[in-house]
Amino acid sequence: MNAYLRMIRMIRPYTVHVVLSVVFMILFSVMSVLSITMVSPFLKALFLRDQDSAVTRIMDEAAPAAPASVPDGGSPGADRQRYEDLQDKLSWVENIKVEFSDYVQDTLLQGSDEEKLLRVCLAIFLLFLGKNIAGYLQEILMTYVGQAVIRDLRNELYLKFTTLPLSFYHRHKAGELISRATNDVMVAQQCVGLSFTKLVKDPIQILMYLAVALILSWKMTVMAAVLLPLSLGVIIRIGKKLRKISHQQQEKMADLTSTLQETVYGLRVIKAFAMEDFENRKFLAQSQELFRRIFRYNWLMKLSAPLTEQLSIIVGLCLLWYGGSKVFTGGIMAPDLFVVFLIVIFSMVRPIKSLGAVNNEIQGGMAAADRIFAVLDEAPEVADPRAGMLLTEVAGRVEFQEVHFSYLPGEPVLQGVSLTVEQGEIVALVGSSGSGKSTLIDLIPGFQHPDRGRVLIDGHDVRTVNLGGLRRSMGIVTQEVILFHDTIFNNIAYGLDSVSQEDVEAAARAANAHDFITRLPAGYRTVIGDRGLKLSGGQRQRISIARAILKNPPILLLDEATSALDTESELLVQEAIDRLVRHRTTIVIAHRLSTIQNVDRIYMLEEGRVVQVGTHAELLAAGGRYKDLYTMQFQAGAEG
Repeated sequence: MNAYLRMIRMIRPYTVHVVLSVVFMILFSVMSVLSITMVSPFLKALFLRDQDSAVTRIMDEAAPAAPASVPDGGSPGADRQRYEDLQDKLSWVENIKVEFSDYVQDTLLQGSDEEKLLRVCLAIFLLFLGKNIAGYLQEILMTYVGQAVIRDLRNELYLKFTTLPLSFYHRHKAGELISRATNDVMVAQQCVGLSFTKLVKDPIQILMYLAVALILSWKMTVMAAVLLPLSLGVIIRIGKKLRKISHQQQEKMADLTSTLQETVYGLRVIKAFAMEDFENRKFLAQSQELFRRIFRYNWLMKLSAPLTEQLSIIVGLCLLWYGGSKVFTGGIMAPDLFVVFLIVIFSMVRPIKSLGAVNNEIQGGMAAADRIFAVLDEAPEVADPRAGMLLTEVAGRVEFQEVHFSYLPGEPVLQGVSLTVEQGEIVALVGSSGSGKSTLIDLIPGFQHPDRGRVLIDGHDVRTVNLGGLRRSMGIVTQEVILFHDTIFNNIAYGLDSVSQEDVEAAARAANAHDFITRLPAGYRTVIGDRGLKLSGGQRQRISIARAILKNPPILLLDEATSALDTESELLVQEAIDRLVRHRTTIVIAHRLSTIQNVDRIYMLEEGRVVQVGTHAELLAAGGRYKDLYTMQFQAGAEG
């Protein structure tokens, strides 16, 4: 219910649309009821031409006679007063009948039989026309509201994705998050589209029909309500099961989306290892499991409507039997009004049935909404992106003071790391896989924050500065290059405003990328595809370096930028990196130790600790782990 209330609150910006829609819903319901009441004058025009008004007859029969005498022991004044009070209380219902009957008699049932019939047909036509116009306008207004709310929800979810810390993405699969932003949002649309419309329109219709039924015969209306709790019990029980199954269904859909995404991105590896059959079986098994959940959901969903309808039919048939027998004996009401009463009762079946279905739709939509709000309720990277001190000018001094960090409790990744990089220095981080090099790099732009200790930029704790301003002062080039499905120009100029063609070309030349770009058919306007897959690995890396050169940051972070390249590409990229690092504070994660022989300082990490510090020559002379790694790489290179 909490998720549903949150969805309803999102309707507030569209209050005017909702109010107008409700007005048209009421008009729709009123005209629906009036169109049904036209059955009575229609029957009179055809079959009761020579008879007195049935309503008048029933009023005469229903009006109790005033007591002629006073019972023994009673007070004549008191009894007569009680009678008059009772008559006053009941008269408004009878007055409605009489007024309506007189209006119909005066406006529709005058003149010849043909004229009467023509007037009744025209009245029915106008009522249905008004009803359909009101229904159409109401549907259009609520469709707008429903789609607008889903648009707002989708936008809010995307904006939330951009504010969440990287640790959130370590806990969730990409396919799962994509499923929440697409499939879950579409399912949740039921709660603010069709479901909200039905929740308003159907009760209005039921109340209208109920009011007419009560006016015609309150006794028979009470009989009709006897079995209603049974219908509601069935609806509620099925709805609870549907919500549980729907939640499982959304989880299976997320799993399937993740597998599909992994297959598309990893198809080269799948084919290289001849794992097509394995991946096919995996996907088909997940698809079958999703099919089972969806079928079970729809099995219950489809069951509730006929069950509700059948229970309503039972009520209607009981009324038909009981009321019909009374009509035969001349009691309860006139035949034409009994027909109207039955039509009204049976007309209530559709909105009651619809309300049964809407409960199921809400339960299904709420399971999806729960998953969406679980993301929206996640703590953002910073409470206020504008908070913190804005670093207008960054010199480039980076310092780690006794930094401890862990992704999971009890599993430390960094343990008491302390190091300093002065402005303009180039230092390298070296170590085996899992030693904490990449984590150390992530702490500098505030992608993660240490559990203990501090990371300082120009003496300012990263936790206390404006992260947007901090990150604009940094350039990051990683082994896994992130490019976008856009032109080469826009990828190089990413994050910068008012960049000229000359500036982009200058950055590309410095990155050894200009020559291959100009050989492409569209040059800098070439769209490079999803993740830049139309380019080779070396070309993608040079585009990434050009982007960092154009940004001209005082601090540069290089995460094994050449480790996945062939020799020729590595030489071109390394030459571009040499240009890039000039006069900048640079921290390099080195995979090939031959590329860092000229850096100012090397930090050797093992199991999250700094175990050696020095220049390349100093570390070779000192022996230890660094010399062992260098010797291994040198021997492997010689054998190769």
